[in-house]
Amino acid sequence: MTGQRIKEILAAEGISLAELSRLLGYEGDQRLHNALRSDNVKSGLLEDIARVTHKSVCFFYPNDNGGSANASDSSVAVLGSQNQISTISERFLGLLEKKDEQIDRLLSLMENQKGGN
Repeated sequence: MTGQRIKEILAAEGISLAELSRLLGYEGDQRLHNALRSDNVKSGLLEDIARVTHKSVCFFYPNDNGGSANASDSSVAVLGSQNQISTISERFLGLLEKKDEQIDRLLSLMENQKGGN
């Protein structure tokens, strides 16, 4: 997916790049502007944008082909009805949240280990 397309989708939702940068935890919006200049935005950034805007990753891939959403970069390829896609997206986001919690826990354990030495 192109950065330009992501900007268009966000603009249609009333989400400015400055606000998105803030939600992503960036100090300014230049980093986001640079990332969205790409013709093929990294799936990790798209996942982060979906998370902070409370959208499904599939939201960024309009459903114009009869009930399926396909990513052009093959990072996400889902076929099925909108309900099936929503269920898969919810599970995927749940797994991402779990991963983040586990990373935070490991970082905390590492910090505690450092402090104890």
